[in-house]
Amino acid sequence: MSKTNPNSAGKTLVQGENVALRLWSGEVPGTKKEPHSSPYEVVGYVLQGRAEVTIGSETVEVHVGDTYLIPRDAVHTYSFLETFSAVEAISLAE
Repeated sequence: MSKTNPNSAGKTLVQGENVALRLWSGEVPGTKKEPHSSPYEVVGYVLQGRAEVTIGSETVEVHVGDTYLIPRDAVHTYSFLETFSAVEAISLAE
């Protein structure tokens, strides 16, 4: 059985000129996002589950109620330890 989430691209809830809010929902335990960087800053709030967030060489475990910050252009990845959902705001301003 493949461990995939049909919502793995996230769902944009609202987007303005300089900021967007998106929802990651039902990320499957045992899956990991490929390392990547984004040309914007990300702040997140964990709604459900646990995950490891790796930024560069630093890994932090986040739980329900935790927040995280991913700087612009930082190489990062997520590894899901439990079914995971989070809301993220991203800065679109340069």
